[in-house]
Amino acid sequence: MSRKAAMVFAASAMVLSIYHLLPYLTNPTSYLQQSSTSNLRSTFQNNIKMEGVASIKLSTSESAASQCLPRPQYLPLPPDNLHNCSLPYVSMNNGGRLGNKICQYMSLALLRSVFGMRVAILENMNKNLREIFPKLSLPVEDPKCFHGTTSKDNFSTLYKKLSVQNSANGRALVDSKLPPYPLSESVYIDDNPCPWYILLPLRDQLRRELVFHDTILNKAKQQLNHAVKSLLNNATKNITIITVHVRRTDYLNYIKVNYKLTPLKKNYFQRAFKFFRHRVASPVFAVSSDDPEWCKDNIMDKDVVFVGTKDSVMDMALMSLGDHHVITYGTYGFVGAFLGRGLIVYPDNKDRPTFPCLNSTILQSISRN
Repeated sequence: MSRKAAMVFAASAMVLSIYHLLPYLTNPTSYLQQSSTSNLRSTFQNNIKMEGVASIKLSTSESAASQCLPRPQYLPLPPDNLHNCSLPYVSMNNGGRLGNKICQYMSLALLRSVFGMRVAILENMNKNLREIFPKLSLPVEDPKCFHGTTSKDNFSTLYKKLSVQNSANGRALVDSKLPPYPLSESVYIDDNPCPWYILLPLRDQLRRELVFHDTILNKAKQQLNHAVKSLLNNATKNITIITVHVRRTDYLNYIKVNYKLTPLKKNYFQRAFKFFRHRVASPVFAVSSDDPEWCKDNIMDKDVVFVGTKDSVMDMALMSLGDHHVITYGTYGFVGAFLGRGLIVYPDNKDRPTFPCLNSTILQSISRN
């Protein structure tokens, strides 16, 4: 086997690994059935190491190309620029609820990683997120080094503008010239971005930063531990935790109005459960939802347990503990699965793809009908 083929195979194997989750579990032995590695390739030109990401490539279909942002090429931020208060920067709207706020933070982190620019989070975003994630690294906007934004833009438009400059800068690097700073004025992003298909290759990097506070994580582990033990009658065995997030209530009307979609039925979840039952040893499906009664009436089974708490932070921490994930719609569910590890199963909409811009072994679609 060539060195390149060996590296590709090793990357694929990372997705298939199952790690320790709860203190009472022994070394796990469940493995996903391995898919072909013949078409695996790195997404980014600098071959960033992405643990748990086996095969990621941006879609090249004409329909997707019109709505998908271009593939990033990384230009690291020179250390001196971090503290150069004369340089323009980007700040971000802090609207929406928990899932939106985390996505906004990750989008700023992405801009810094991809384009090498200064960014800053607003004080209220810092207040909202730092008590949940104490390891946040992005600086907080202040008058000493961040002198206020002079223009507004949405994320996609700014990203496309920077991508054009980035391509030119890449050519400059080939000529051994220092690339120019990508911004001429400070910008405030006024929408609520969640560019999942660009964030996914940074999953492992962002997971190391968006680590829940010990108090939150310990409570989540205890909650999950108790629920699993109750389901298994205190048996200690090798299991694979599959978190399941069921978004209903407010989202039922939202997807009807905006996407012409009907609520997901239990058939979707049954297919998703079957997908994992055929691929891992001893799966346990840990469900959280804003509609627990619907879940208890429709998707409970001998290997399914409800673990939700109606606390959005706690339920997201529970999701992050999963080996793999089943999600429905909405930013919250995606972020919870993103902060976990392994595969993310999502409902397939043939007329309106949920994830149209990326082909990845991490994302597995299941028919919603």
